[in-house]
Amino acid sequence: MADREYGSACAKILEKVARGELEAVTSALVIIELVNALRKYGLGNEVKRVVNAIFSLDISIHEVDPLDVRNAASIFDESRISPYDCAHAAVMKRVGIINIISADKDFDKIHWIKRLDPKLI
Repeated sequence: MADREYGSACAKILEKVARGELEAVTSALVIIELVNALRKYGLGNEVKRVVNAIFSLDISIHEVDPLDVRNAASIFDESRISPYDCAHAAVMKRVGIINIISADKDFDKIHWIKRLDPKLI
């Protein structure tokens, strides 16, 4: 079940990553959020397949460490966006990434992040 608004665009992005046309990284937290969404939409049987598919891609998967959680609290204090988004931003900052592909406009509230809308990739 694909998202009606962004499903097609996101599928194209993943195809570009799989073909090596787009360099991507992610974090373990992104994967956890993804599989939780699958569970919420009644697609729990897809979790293992999706996780294996993500790990089959040629991308780095960064951990979330305790310092990221502390930094996320500071980001939250400045932006007042979702603590999960703040944790994503904290991991990005630690590993030196400023670009994020996301439909979530809350990332626009973090001045050093450049958000790229999936439909524009």
